[in-house]
Amino acid sequence: MRKVARVECALLFRMPSRPEPAQSIGHSGMATLRITDYGLRAAAGAIPLNIRNRFINCLTFQPVDRIPVQDLGYWPETIERWHHEGLPKWVTEQRHVEDYLQIDRSWNCNWLDINQGIYPGFERQVLSETENEEIVRDEEGVTLRTQKHYKSIPQFIRFPVETEADYEALRPRLDGRDPGRYPADFDEDLHWRQERGEIVGLNFHGFFGFGRGLMGLENWCMAFYDQPDLVRRIVADRVQLARDLLPRLFATGALDFVQIWEDMAYKAGPLLSPRLVREYFSPGYADLVQLFRRNGVRLIMVDSDGQANALVPLWREAGIDGMHPCEIAAGADPILIRRQNPGCALQGGMDKRLIAAGREGIDAELRRLLPLIQEGGFIPELDHFVPPDVSFQDYVYYCERRRELFARIGN
Repeated sequence: MRKVARVECALLFRMPSRPEPAQSIGHSGMATLRITDYGLRAAAGAIPLNIRNRFINCLTFQPVDRIPVQDLGYWPETIERWHHEGLPKWVTEQRHVEDYLQIDRSWNCNWLDINQGIYPGFERQVLSETENEEIVRDEEGVTLRTQKHYKSIPQFIRFPVETEADYEALRPRLDGRDPGRYPADFDEDLHWRQERGEIVGLNFHGFFGFGRGLMGLENWCMAFYDQPDLVRRIVADRVQLARDLLPRLFATGALDFVQIWEDMAYKAGPLLSPRLVREYFSPGYADLVQLFRRNGVRLIMVDSDGQANALVPLWREAGIDGMHPCEIAAGADPILIRRQNPGCALQGGMDKRLIAAGREGIDAELRRLLPLIQEGGFIPELDHFVPPDVSFQDYVYYCERRRELFARIGN
């Protein structure tokens, strides 16, 4: 339990909505808002940390000066709405939003740019077109139908892998030893991150997520029954790619956070049964964890939307620290997940629907999550990107309230 006066936390929810002192933030020549500086100073007696160590320490149950104030990201439509509600026009990207609101740099906009997929990619080809739509084969080898005049989800027609022969033909493009997978400015970029004390993280494309991209969701799920040897081969090749690709990164000693991207659940539960995950993926997860730990990685998380609760024990058995984003609408409540999996690191869990409902919803969510926040190993964030039904004023209030609360909960 974190050392915090519970009466202070209780009083937080009876404080005025705009406590003083306040400071002005913004950009030269731009209209400003008043944002309180709660949380910008370390908790009493704590040693100030940079965001990198604050983030890692928080999710590994180590002492922190305060809990990070950050979110997964923002839909472009959200930022566009906010431009009409007081956000300056120059604020167009996630980093800009974080800098303007003086919140912590999110791990999600800070991934190292290392190509782990199909390399080199295919040349994009327009296979046919009409006045309103076109059928293309994209850089990933996926054939899809897209609309020309408005944004919409494309219709997927064919994926690059349907048979073992297809996969065999693709394998030369999955070789992790190709030095071209690292960008030309990799060393410079890494040095820049380290100088600024920012999170150095890798978004590693895992087994389910990568296989789905190769075969499409339905074909990939059926392959566990119809083509089990192909599934095993894809999993083994992902592990081998990590072994071949990452030594250059490991040699820097800079990597301390890996996210394994899976997205293998929907609202009602996992897209793959725990039995199949244990049989096909668990050995590969254990191999990846061993590789990462041996090379100094301090934190390993799984990214899966939906209700992946039943898979968390398997990830933990493999040595993975935790998961996010804990989507409330799907039943992935972080309080429940922690109760069922003691010591599991968690991020997310703030119901974006209640945040969109306004200040009462914001306070209710923080109040609901307070025991887990105090327990540690948890960073409250919206349970996915901030949607456009959240007003700018309510989001500013949400940031203020987190600053106030998180500054009080330090070890």
